[in-house]
Amino acid sequence: MIRVPLWTILPETVQTLVVSILGLYIVVNPAGVSSVFLGLTRNATSQERRWIALRAVVAGAVILTIFAVAGTFILRQLKITNAALQIAGGIFIFGFAFALARGKENEFFGNLGDEETDGRLKNVAYTPLAVPLIAGPASITMVITASAQAGKDRYAWAALLFSIMVVAALCLFSMWRWLKLTETRGAGFGTVASRLMGLVLAVIAVQFILEGGEDVVRRYAEVVRSP
Repeated sequence: MIRVPLWTILPETVQTLVVSILGLYIVVNPAGVSSVFLGLTRNATSQERRWIALRAVVAGAVILTIFAVAGTFILRQLKITNAALQIAGGIFIFGFAFALARGKENEFFGNLGDEETDGRLKNVAYTPLAVPLIAGPASITMVITASAQAGKDRYAWAALLFSIMVVAALCLFSMWRWLKLTETRGAGFGTVASRLMGLVLAVIAVQFILEGGEDVVRRYAEVVRSP
């Protein structure tokens, strides 16, 4: 068995790690997740909100890890294409973004204040925070693609899994930080951030749909050109 010296692999591994973290961070957008978190949990106590954030981050990290490890196999078995994943996720996120921009996010997922039960809090943590905001179409597609590229390279796999943990931790820090700012600067800070983020999410959703549609058109064109 040929052993490759660690110092010859380390630079490439570090580069892979940095690219994985930056790419996943941009796609997940912890600031955007935080603004949605503030809007959906405005009627919960500070302690409840911190637990919601923690549950959401753990659930999102677990889902991304599962798709990183077995995503290609799962999609193949279900016969789901990346284009379908992007289009469906984009439609879902756009609906929520439209509600968020109008201040009607509670109409989309229900008002947390109507039933302040532990089960209700968990549901908010899992949907929409964990899915599709943290573990959404773009982030799932990214980890699936990265895992396919990693192949049997254990260093690339370590970089991918570590990047998921880092971005999850940054999401948690961001949500707790924004919560602290809301507590010190008033609820108006969170409200303004939620409205602005609704517009940003709408743009992201449209981008998902366009990219998925472009992939569908490309595949259709290839079928038409084939003899």
